[in-house]
Amino acid sequence: MDWSKAKNILIAALLVTNLILIGAIYGSMDHPDGSDREDIRENTILLLREHRIYVEEDVIPEKNQSLPVLSVRYRTVDQEKADLVMKEWTEPLSGNTADEAYCDAADKLLRQAEINAASFVHRSVQRMDQTISVIYGVEYKGYSLDNSRLIVTFRDGAPVAIGTSWAEPVTMGKNRKQVMTASTALIKFMSELETSQAEEDREDVFVDEIRLVYWLEGYTENGGVSEDTAVPYWCIEYNGDQRAYISAYEQ
Repeated sequence: MDWSKAKNILIAALLVTNLILIGAIYGSMDHPDGSDREDIRENTILLLREHRIYVEEDVIPEKNQSLPVLSVRYRTVDQEKADLVMKEWTEPLSGNTADEAYCDAADKLLRQAEINAASFVHRSVQRMDQTISVIYGVEYKGYSLDNSRLIVTFRDGAPVAIGTSWAEPVTMGKNRKQVMTASTALIKFMSELETSQAEEDREDVFVDEIRLVYWLEGYTENGGVSEDTAVPYWCIEYNGDQRAYISAYEQ
């Protein structure tokens, strides 16, 4: 094999890849509305495919929004009140009860425990033997605060636990800032995958959804602070149940 010739071909291929990458990242900068041009999306899809990341064009949002930060307030459950409500619960459920009934029961528990659930949405109901968990997410003006949640747990049909804390959205800031395009977020996602995993260890990636969410950086349930600020992130859902988060503000 002519290694010198092969090396030149490889270098040329890398240069082409870099040109496509630069176009995907910077190609929409002259669009003040943040739109993601069709040619940029197409080039991004081709580049991702070369790196075993597969996404359909209709999954990639065409237009982004300018978004402000989101102010939140950390809330804690009154554990004494929650324990009393669970102790006095008189509406037992069974393992065969539908998910909707468990959601209704969890909603009632929150009302009785005087937990403000105005920003809560049902995310899922998880079952493991006789333990059923109703998982709430948090939304504000159509955007999910993706790392804030509350869980109500039932065992053998009776409530046994209500999550201890959550982050409650308060208001959005007045100043809006342009977020990066979805194509740029996908390129950054590709780069992070390749940095964190060797080629032979990576599985094929099939992107199911890309959406803008809010994310609390450094959030823990017992962070010791009362207020915080969430910022926009691109949430990339892939391979059924996996998620990656890419900061959406241009660096």
